[in-house]
Formats: sequence, structure tokens, C-alpha cells
Amino acid sequence: MTRLTPSQTIGPFFLEGLRWATDSAPRDFGLPVVRVTGKVLDGNGEPVPDALIEVWQPGFVAHAYPGARLPGFQRVDTRRGGRFEFWVEEPRGTTTVAHVTIFARGLLNGLFTRVHVPHGDDVADVAVPSAVPVERRDTLVARRCASHARTFEWDIRLTGPGETVFFDL
Repeated sequence: MTRLTPSQTIGPFFLEGLRWATDSAPRDFGLPVVRVTGKVLDGNGEPVPDALIEVWQPGFVAHAYPGARLPGFQRVDTRRGGRFEFWVEEPRGTTTVAHVTIFARGLLNGLFTRVHVPHGDDVADVAVPSAVPVERRDTLVARRCASHARTFEWDIRLTGPGETVFFDL
């Protein structure tokens, strides 16, 4: 009798296989950018040191720069104590939104979320989708770093208290 084999994780081999395609330093995007930095955290609040994050910013497509591999797309890893950093278009008069996919050990499929980088310091003005419960909207908003004006902080919590909102796609 033939049976289907269930999905399972034996990795995180995807990070090793895609190391050549991860961004390790800021590129010349050809337009003003700000840095988003944070950690990927597990259910116990511990850093996940072997996650892979893909970031897509549709607005960057309109500002394609010469020599771009894929305008608007970045792939970063968290091998340094669960920390990551990526760059988004500088918010000018409105919120910048980037779509984020997280791959990590124990996940059979990637998790889809988004980060909102506000123009000002008032995060209450950020237009998070109305389908997201009010009490969880802050998990999708990056906060300006007090010591670096061009840096925003945003942690991704995979589960547990303060879990980041993830979307079904």
C-alpha cells in the first residue's frame, strides 16, 4: 500500500544552500534608505540564529537601479545571535511597507508578514490593515531607534506572547 510521506524539517540546510544569495552589506539603492534591524525570536524569547528572511518592497521596482539583481528584493540571515538588518526606502510623507517572509528550523513553510516603517514618530498614524486586531497591530510597526535617526527596530516573534502577526497567502 502506498502512503504519502509527511513533511518534516531536517535543516536548516536552506541557509547554507542560499548563503551566496544573502545580503551582507548595504548596496547602493540609488535612493534614500533607512535601516531596519532586530531579532528573530522563538516562543521562549530566545534568538533564532539560523533563520533566513526575504524582504520585498514593491515601491523599489519603480526606482530600479543599474545592475540590480532583483529591484526591491533582499535576502538576509540571522546567524549573528538571531540579529538581522535590511534596508527600506526612506519614508517621505507616508509609511514605507515591506513584505517579509521568514524561513527557520521547525517551520514547514515560510511565514508571511509585513513591516511598516513610519514617516514620523507617531506610530498611531500607521495604516495597518483593518483585519489585524488593534491590540496586535504594533507587532507590524518598526520603531525609530533613539540613538540612530536612520535606523528602525523591529523584532519578529515566531510564537508566544507578543507573536508577530502572520498572514495566510
